[in-house]
Amino acid sequence: MKWQIIALACLGLCISSLAIWLVNRKVLSIEPIDAPSETLFDTGREVDLASIEQRLLDVGLHPTGALSDLGVDDHLARLEANEVSATTLFVYADAIETLTTRSMERGQALPPTLWDVSTPALIDAGWTVYSLTTALASEAGGIHVDLLTDAYGAFVNNRPNALEGALALLPLAGDYVRALPENARAEREAHAKTDGQATVLIWQALLTGTHRYNPITHKPLWSHGFVGHFSVPHIHQYATGTGQTPSQVWGVEGFNSRFVGTTSNSNQVEHLGISSLLQGVGNVPSAVLSAVEALEEYINHEDPIAGAADRALNEVVRNVLVPRMEEEPLDLAAALRAAFAAEPE
Repeated sequence: MKWQIIALACLGLCISSLAIWLVNRKVLSIEPIDAPSETLFDTGREVDLASIEQRLLDVGLHPTGALSDLGVDDHLARLEANEVSATTLFVYADAIETLTTRSMERGQALPPTLWDVSTPALIDAGWTVYSLTTALASEAGGIHVDLLTDAYGAFVNNRPNALEGALALLPLAGDYVRALPENARAEREAHAKTDGQATVLIWQALLTGTHRYNPITHKPLWSHGFVGHFSVPHIHQYATGTGQTPSQVWGVEGFNSRFVGTTSNSNQVEHLGISSLLQGVGNVPSAVLSAVEALEEYINHEDPIAGAADRALNEVVRNVLVPRMEEEPLDLAAALRAAFAAEPE
């Protein structure tokens, strides 16, 4: 009975510490490219409806939307309601064609329907699918498209090894951060003050693009905004036309079994990205993450074997990624590979 009282006391202390820490957290975020100050819509041109429909179909948009993409029918409805112009839709189609051609020439075609998704975060940031796609198809937007192309290509080339695919994205994120122009460097965002921190922030966005909410304040612990839509799992969903979770897209192949625990613990790539972001950029103590695992086991009756695997993953992030975060991303990826794939001593 005495050990149960001690365990409950420790759990209560963890809960109190976790609550205090969560209430005082600031939001991590990626600073996206600025939205244009004026709309692209030009209502002065009339074009045959059938030719617009065919043009949108020709560049690869779905007739009605396969997943959460708008679909050609939505664009035509907007045209008939004078919400967009024929010129806007033709420019949109041209931009999508440019993006497809650029990614194909780089070695891995991106799905046209990926661009045809109007998320609340996109609208809140002042963008539309028309303005964002046109911006990405410009010379300045090429660096972002190249990153997505290379990231999805790395995923495809490393399937089904989830660990190899995930780690292949880390150097890509590092190269992207270092190649950005000075006025758009991701590490200048308030929470990513170094190249290493910015690399981890971009890496997690590519891995899953997911975010987590503060259970105390119900505000996001971090947010990628509309950038989160352009993660590798989302690209794969639109490339295949199938709705899948990041866990289903990635799998757990390549991780040593001690970092997985049970067959039901299938989100280790997502967990790796989240733990790296929280510890490496958010400066979250590993003790806080351990407290979260304990809470999930105690309150939500989570599998303790899976919890132990998650804690082991967190420890690798703390002991390998955090101290070496400012090293060359290729070297960091190699160190993580050795840690996650190795058999226990």
